[in-house]
Amino acid sequence: MADGNCWMAENLKFELQANKTYTGVNNATGGPITFSTGNACSNNGSCIMNGNTAYDSTYDSWYYSWYAATAGSGTESMVNQDTPYSICPKGWKLPTNYTNSTSTSAQKSWGSLVSAYGINPANHNTTSEYQILEAFPFTLPRAGYFRSGAFQNNSNGNWWSTTAHSTATHAYYLTFAASYVSPQGNGGKYLGLNVRCVAL
Repeated sequence: MADGNCWMAENLKFELQANKTYTGVNNATGGPITFSTGNACSNNGSCIMNGNTAYDSTYDSWYYSWYAATAGSGTESMVNQDTPYSICPKGWKLPTNYTNSTSTSAQKSWGSLVSAYGINPANHNTTSEYQILEAFPFTLPRAGYFRSGAFQNNSNGNWWSTTAHSTATHAYYLTFAASYVSPQGNGGKYLGLNVRCVAL
C-alpha cells in the first residue's frame, strides 16, 4: 500500500468458538501465545457473541470484541497503551490507531495508512474521502458493528486497532461513513467490530 506496508485485502474471517483455547500472535516478534475465549462479551449482559465473535452473512464478515481481536490481552482495565498480542495470523498484527509518532509501531497504524492516501487523519468531517476507503485497494465495506445481540450495518464501517483509549472501557478503531473518516474513533471494548491486519 502507499504507506509502504502490506495490508490484508479482506477482513479477517475466523470464528472463535466459546470456551476454547486458541493460538494468537505476539505483535512484536510474531511468536505464538495462547488465549481462551469466554461464553460472551459483556456490556451489562446486553451483548451476546459466541466466543466473542459474531457472523453477518450480509457482508460475509466476522465481528470481534476487542478482547478477542487482541487474543485476550486487551483487558477492561488497559488504558493508553497497545496490546502485546492479536488474533491476526503469524506474520501479521492489528494496526495501532492514529499517532504523530514516527516509531515502527506507529508507522503500521490506521492513521499512517489513510494519510498515505491523502486523507487527513484528524479530519472528522469529510464528505468525499470515505469513497477512497470503499474503493480498491482498501475495499473496506461499511459493515457496521455488532451490539446488543444485533448487527448495526450499512451506514458505517469500523475496524479495531491494538490501542486502548484513556477511558478504561474503550479502545480505538478506524471508523468512516458518508460524512466522516477517523482513525481515532473509540468505543466500548465489548462491541463487535471487523479486523483487518497489517504485516509485521
